[in-house]
Amino acid sequence: MAQYKRSRRNKTRDVLRSIIMVVAIVATVCTSIILANKLFAGAGDNPQEAPRIDVNTYEMDAFYQDDGFLRYDAAEHMVGIDVSAHQEEIDWQAVSAAGVEFAIIRAGFRGYAEGSLNEDDYFRANMEGARAAGLKIGVYFFSQARNVQEAREEAEFVCELLADYAPDLPIFFDWELVEDSARITSEEGIPLTQCAIEFCETVKAAGYDAGVYFNQSYGYMYFDLEPLQPYTLWLAQYNPKPNFYYNFDLVQYSDAGSVDGIPGKVDLNLWILLD
Repeated sequence: MAQYKRSRRNKTRDVLRSIIMVVAIVATVCTSIILANKLFAGAGDNPQEAPRIDVNTYEMDAFYQDDGFLRYDAAEHMVGIDVSAHQEEIDWQAVSAAGVEFAIIRAGFRGYAEGSLNEDDYFRANMEGARAAGLKIGVYFFSQARNVQEAREEAEFVCELLADYAPDLPIFFDWELVEDSARITSEEGIPLTQCAIEFCETVKAAGYDAGVYFNQSYGYMYFDLEPLQPYTLWLAQYNPKPNFYYNFDLVQYSDAGSVDGIPGKVDLNLWILLD
């Protein structure tokens, strides 16, 4: 009788284990389906169609350092910097002589306390100095837009600042969370992709090329890169071999570069010219 009871308990235990295994399998399948639906959301009418986002096909072994700059051996490229008032007064002739070919200059920024639009204190001096030194020029705006209306305001503000200038390179939308901001405490709830599109389309309507700046975290988590494919994509990844999964046009690979003519540190960039 005791052996029979133990046998029955064993059978009951086996049944429970089987039920638990089935539940675990079902949960795993359901989770996979949910993740797949999120991955392919917006990919088109065909649920098997992958999102239309170009991937990074650069040859990692082709990146190399030369005289303090990152270069790419498999295609034409340009060495560049991006600057703002933080660099203060710049000797642009010395920068050019050091081998820098392009500069992306901050045009302005939105205040993170009250949200006012501000011109960078060195914007005009940098535009004129870089142009006189023969560098190709682009600009960026440090955005704190909370919605598409504010993104449009920022783009219009930049276009007004550029009335006396003709940049060779795009105008970039640069949105970053500022610590201790009184206006924005998190990326959550900010329609970043829509803001970027509104900014870019506004500057394109004014006759300029447009681009979007982002780091890896923003590229993976906060921006939907698919609708941003028509714009120039500027990645920030501090790695001599930028292995971000998706495609980009230029990479900011250091925030601690040293270049003749610039006091202190400066951001360094590599623009790969595939077309």
